[in-house]
Amino acid sequence: MSDTFITVDLGKCVKCGECIADCPTCVLEMGDKGPQVREDQCIECGHCVSVCPTDAIDNKRTPRAGQELFDAKKLPTKEEAAYFLRTRRSIRGFLDRAVPRETFEELLNLARTASTGGNTQGVEFLIIHDKQTLKEITAAVMGWAERSLDLAPHLAPMVAYHRASGCDNVLRGAPYLILALMEESTKPMFRRNGQFMLTYAELYAPMLGLGSCWMGLVEAAATAGDPQLLSLLALPKGKIVTGAIVAGFPRYHHRRIPARRPLKVTWAK
Repeated sequence: MSDTFITVDLGKCVKCGECIADCPTCVLEMGDKGPQVREDQCIECGHCVSVCPTDAIDNKRTPRAGQELFDAKKLPTKEEAAYFLRTRRSIRGFLDRAVPRETFEELLNLARTASTGGNTQGVEFLIIHDKQTLKEITAAVMGWAERSLDLAPHLAPMVAYHRASGCDNVLRGAPYLILALMEESTKPMFRRNGQFMLTYAELYAPMLGLGSCWMGLVEAAATAGDPQLLSLLALPKGKIVTGAIVAGFPRYHHRRIPARRPLKVTWAK
């Protein structure tokens, strides 16, 4: 059987229906000869190809040839995975040392594999590393914060300390600012895609010897449309900021795993 983008090897298909059941947008249905397209709402996630136990189905939009075969033996144990996730800390002290561009490309190439709403992806990255520009970004964010003290109680002491000491308590002297950008026309429900990808970047960064920290104030000021900040960011036309982190080689390394408040869970009746 063939369709505009779905092909099924009828000699291999056992009509188990897993490709149909696992499709997030219900594209497929079972026909007389096997799976067939019910309605073209394909989001190119590749689930239909990945889940097929006999390699019978293929999708021209996300072909089997482009999907690496999953090897469960390469996964960490649950204890190893839990330990790795628990050890992550925000880094706010960095060496004045350049990070090779290839390292950032490796970092963000991994980050782009994060799950996104409706598999829309649609994220690109902007890395700012000019020292003077970064200094001016801190000043712009502090100016925005001073005009926005009603948003959060912690802004007032942050602004006061910055004004009194001249300390960079925004970017913390980080050598690199990474912004996740999306099209301005992107629906609000998908704008978190940039945050999903930067979360992957934060988790993977220590594997490359890097430290990182979320820059919520930068994102908030950019989202609010602060003209001074947007002028400094010089975003491509039609793009908006949907996430921001700083990164670089850590100045210091933590020796202990952070504690957290006790888990609270409510089970609905």
